[in-house]
Amino acid sequence: MSPHDPPAFPEGAGSETEAPSGVTGERSLGEVRAELRRLGYLDHKVERFLLQDALRPRRPGRALAFLTAKVALLLGAPTALVSTLVLAWANGHLRRSAFDLLPLYLHLLAPAAALLAMGFLVLAGVFALVLRLSHARRIEALSYGLAMVVSAAGVAAAIWQGRALWPDLSTGQLGILGVALPLLAWAVFKVVHGGLLTLAIRLTDQAPEGPGARGRWWALGVVLGVCLLLLPAALEVRPPAPPAPSSLPVSGGGALLVIGVDGVKPTEVDYLLAADAMPHVGGLAAAGGAVVPYFRGDEEPGSFWASVATGLPGNRHGLETLDSYRPLGLERPLLRSGWLRSYWAVMARTPLVDHRPVLSSQRRAWAFWELASRGGAASLAVNWWGTFPAAPQPGWVVAHGAYQLLEEGTAGAVFPEAAEGALRDLGASMEVPPDLVRGLGVALPDVTARDMLDKALRPDALYRAAFRLGLRDLGAPRAAALYLPGLDIAAGLADPGTVAMGDLVRRQLGAVDRLVAETGDTFDTVLLIFDPGRRGDDEGRAVLWHRDGCVPQASASAADLSAQGLGAAALRALGLPQSREIPEPPGACPWPDAAVRVETYGERRGETAVVEGDEYLRSLESLGYL
Repeated sequence: MSPHDPPAFPEGAGSETEAPSGVTGERSLGEVRAELRRLGYLDHKVERFLLQDALRPRRPGRALAFLTAKVALLLGAPTALVSTLVLAWANGHLRRSAFDLLPLYLHLLAPAAALLAMGFLVLAGVFALVLRLSHARRIEALSYGLAMVVSAAGVAAAIWQGRALWPDLSTGQLGILGVALPLLAWAVFKVVHGGLLTLAIRLTDQAPEGPGARGRWWALGVVLGVCLLLLPAALEVRPPAPPAPSSLPVSGGGALLVIGVDGVKPTEVDYLLAADAMPHVGGLAAAGGAVVPYFRGDEEPGSFWASVATGLPGNRHGLETLDSYRPLGLERPLLRSGWLRSYWAVMARTPLVDHRPVLSSQRRAWAFWELASRGGAASLAVNWWGTFPAAPQPGWVVAHGAYQLLEEGTAGAVFPEAAEGALRDLGASMEVPPDLVRGLGVALPDVTARDMLDKALRPDALYRAAFRLGLRDLGAPRAAALYLPGLDIAAGLADPGTVAMGDLVRRQLGAVDRLVAETGDTFDTVLLIFDPGRRGDDEGRAVLWHRDGCVPQASASAADLSAQGLGAAALRALGLPQSREIPEPPGACPWPDAAVRVETYGERRGETAVVEGDEYLRSLESLGYL
């Protein structure tokens, strides 16, 4: 044996059978401990805690089980703590309900440990395979390299998962992050390296080739290098969040009508306009209007339509998802869960997690109709996403999903409550044209035809009727918004390529055309949004009309306009100041000049709505949104 070869463990130290009791076994374990202590591997608590599994005469299977449990414990506890703090910060629990931290940590501890245990078992299998195939002699270098790869991958995954949160971090928070990430990476490296080294000792009966301190200094140097790389980001100067303006002066502008139709492909809109099947909408486009494309993206419907209403992206207005989860013991639900969302969805089938919808009080940004009514002017909003329960305002709010909610007698479906009776009567008497019913009965199975009537057509008819009733009651509202999801829901119930679906698109858009005609000269600006919804297109169509005339933009690219741009058009049409948080409105129309520019319109902070029952959640599920 060469003097440069690493010292081998005594024969039998890695045997699959229990080491025999007596002098030989005890002397063998003593020699192993002495060798590891001489190399400096038992001077630190973490390494000593892990390497005990290489020094005890257990069967390899039991040793691996104990080792996996220790690694999961050492990494699971801090992982659950970091995840708790990140979730609490992202959802506002740190400043609003700090007592949620402990129960949230307890909820995350077990899954974090279990996930890390499975990950270490996979890693151990790969490591054992490499050892067997390569006949590696330098087990310490191999464990160091693999542990560093795992540590770097963990940091990269954390950065990728949190990419939506970075823009909201302050300078101080970035500084904390710049120090915490390398330290966490070093901790992961140290634990994984100790676990792999223990496994290597058990599998090869081979001692490390050098002192452990040398490897630790090398790892510390890598950590310091990472810190230096993150230092510029940590020192990046970010201004504090701007305060909400004391007032929002209105300059120019006029009454605004916005109608959103979900589930319409752009080719269908183009065809019906060219065929004069929507004469009033086509007339608007020809007389002072413009038909412009916009980019749809892959946002969920609630987030997309809330962006149209606010001019802000999902991570700013707060409706990134349609539902939320409230683990047992927490006061407030979690809207932003990242990769943990799948875990909460599974746990929601147990009593430990409550599945909840996203309510109007959880929207953090003001909608255009809310800003328009700040001075007391009446506004009307019917079935728009993020409006349940209906919040008090001058005018009317018919909450999203009101058709089903009124049937269930759910509180919060309508504001003012005095209008609830009239709308419930409308819903009970709502009929679909008999020829359409007969056509659906012939073209579709009975169950599908009934679902289409009850979930798509009758609700849309109610929302159009409620919109007409609100216009008559309010006279000339400052802003009016109507959302019609019938076609999007119908496309999820039947094959969108059927003749029945094509006829339904023509009929529904014809009903929208008649509704636009009935508004007459009530509004100074009309914005009609035809969105493909869940039918798969990346592009939608918007018809913009302004009393002073718009310039058609037939050559405009859909990438030039998004949901936020459509929201900016609505806000500017009302004469509101230009907020630096939202884009400039599309240049197709002569919008009022922004006499004032503000940093923000302010944060909307509604009280947490107390909603008894789960009618709204069941409505979203029955319509295929969840």
